[in-house]
Amino acid sequence: MQLFFKIDKIIDRLQELVCFILFMGMVVVGGVSVFSRFILNLSITWAEEAIRFMCIWLTFVGAALTVRKDGHVSIDIFVSMIKNNKARAIYYCISRLIGVAFLLSIFPASIELVQRTGNSMAAAIPISWKWIYLAVPVGIVNMLWAYISAIPKYTKAQYENKEETLLDELKAERIEGEVEE
Repeated sequence: MQLFFKIDKIIDRLQELVCFILFMGMVVVGGVSVFSRFILNLSITWAEEAIRFMCIWLTFVGAALTVRKDGHVSIDIFVSMIKNNKARAIYYCISRLIGVAFLLSIFPASIELVQRTGNSMAAAIPISWKWIYLAVPVGIVNMLWAYISAIPKYTKAQYENKEETLLDELKAERIEGEVEE
């Protein structure tokens, strides 16, 4: 089990790094494009497409991070009305398992999407669309992995009535990181 947690932590850090690099890439390319267009009167033809591709990857990698932190938008009025901790934990677990079932159901279609777009090339950047659409199955696999680690953790928190907010969890992670250093 310790090996699972170590691998999970490595994957978490890797996803954070990839998201950071993609976001910074979007900011830099966008900034250079705006500067070039309005100051130098030169248009970078590939900038918009590059930003779009980075945004697609950022969305799917970031979705896995959001699953891991249980930060996806949800309507929790019903959950807050459930006073029985066991019932709340069961409801929470079932709602997340529905998300897992949805991801499993669209995974084959995402693979087919990558295969069908293999010969199509992007307009401004000479890259196959399969590399862009590969973000979908990669994101699904990452989200499924995140659910494997998140469902037991947050179901237990619901059962023990320890509802941590995302901000509380991020603070705890920062403190834990400082202690390890």
